[in-house]
Amino acid sequence: MFFPMGMLAGAWGVMMWPLFYGGYLGFYPNEAHARIMIEGFMGAFVPGFIGTAFPRLTGNRPWSRGEFGVLLLLWALTVASHSFGKVQAGDMAFCGLLVALLAGMATRWISGRRDTPPPGFLLVFAGVAGAAASAGWLAAGTFSHVETWRLARLCLFQGFLLLPLLGIGPYLLPRFFGAGSSHSFDEALRPPAAWWRKAFASSAAGLGILGSFVLEAWGFAAAGQISRAVLVLAWFALETPVFRRAAQVTTPGTTARWSIIGLAAGLICAALWPFARIGSLHLFFVSGLGMVTMAVGARVILGHAGRHDLLGGRIVWLRWVFGLVLLAATTRMSSDFLPQVRVSHHVYAAWTWSIAALVWLIALAPFLWRDESPAKPKAGCPRRPRRR
Repeated sequence: MFFPMGMLAGAWGVMMWPLFYGGYLGFYPNEAHARIMIEGFMGAFVPGFIGTAFPRLTGNRPWSRGEFGVLLLLWALTVASHSFGKVQAGDMAFCGLLVALLAGMATRWISGRRDTPPPGFLLVFAGVAGAAASAGWLAAGTFSHVETWRLARLCLFQGFLLLPLLGIGPYLLPRFFGAGSSHSFDEALRPPAAWWRKAFASSAAGLGILGSFVLEAWGFAAAGQISRAVLVLAWFALETPVFRRAAQVTTPGTTARWSIIGLAAGLICAALWPFARIGSLHLFFVSGLGMVTMAVGARVILGHAGRHDLLGGRIVWLRWVFGLVLLAATTRMSSDFLPQVRVSHHVYAAWTWSIAALVWLIALAPFLWRDESPAKPKAGCPRRPRRR
C-alpha cells in the first residue's frame, strides 16, 4: 500500500511548481519539492519493498499492523511537514521512519530468521542507515563545515536509493530478463562461502559510492560524479544481465536497462555542464532512480497478486509511463539550458510526470488488493529453493 501512496506524494511534489508559478503556493518550493520526491515518493517505495520482500527472504514473520501503522504515521508526517515548507520537521519525521524500518529489519535478521537474505541487503541496510543519519543531521542543522553538509545531502538524496538499488539489483533485475541470479542462494541459516564473496563485492561497490560522495562534497564534483557513473555501469554490467543479450525480452527489462543508462547519463551531464547541474541531475533522479523504482514497484505488485503472466512481453501501459517519464526528465533538464522558457518547462515537466504517475496508478490499481495463493506459488516469486 506504500506504493500508490508514494506515487500520489510524487505527483503532489512535482505539482508544487505549477501551483507556485500560478500564485497558489505561499513559499518557494525548491527544498520542499526535493524532499517530497526523495522522502515522500521514494521514501514510500523503500519501506514498501522492504516490508514485502524482507520477511519472505528471511523466512520470518511479516510486518505487524502496529509496525505498519508507525511507518505510515511517520511517512504521513514527513510529507505533511514538507508540504507546508517545514523542512526540518519533515527531515526529523523521516529520520524516525527510517530508524523504525531499520529496527524491524534488524529484529528479523537477528531473531526468528530461517534463511539468510541476499548478500546485497548489506547495501540496503547501509543506504537506509546513511539516509537516517543524514536526515537527522540535516534536521539538527549542526554543521561546522560546508563539506559535511554537502556529504549529508548526497547520502540522503542519492545514497538512500542508489545503495539499495546496487544491493538488491543483482538479485532482482535478472528476473526481468528471464535469467538466474548469482546473488541467489539455497535457503540456509548459515551463509555459504559464495555468499560472503558476493557480500564483499557489494560492500566494495558501496564504499566506492561513498568515496565518490566524499570527492564531490570536498570540491571535486566532476571527479565524484564521473567515478559514480562508471561504478554504476560497471556494477550492473558485471552482476546483472542488464547490458547483455536477454533470454527473455520484456518491457520491465527494457525499462530497467534504460533507467540504469539514465542514472549514469545524469551524473555525466552534471559533470560536463556544472552550470546546469540541477537540471542534468533530473536525468539521474527522474529517468534513472524514479523510473526503475516504478518498474520494480510494478513487478512487486503484480508478483504479489499472483499475476506473473502479465510481466512478460510488451506491456503497453509501462511503455507509455517510461516515455512520459523520459519526456518529463528531458524537459526539466532543458530548462537549465534555455532560461527564457524555464518556467514553462518546469510546468510542462510537472504535468508530464503527473500524467505518467496517473497511468501507473490506473494500470495497477486492480491488483493492489489481490494476494498470491500460497497453495500455488508462481515461478517468478522471490522465494529461493529450499535445501532438501
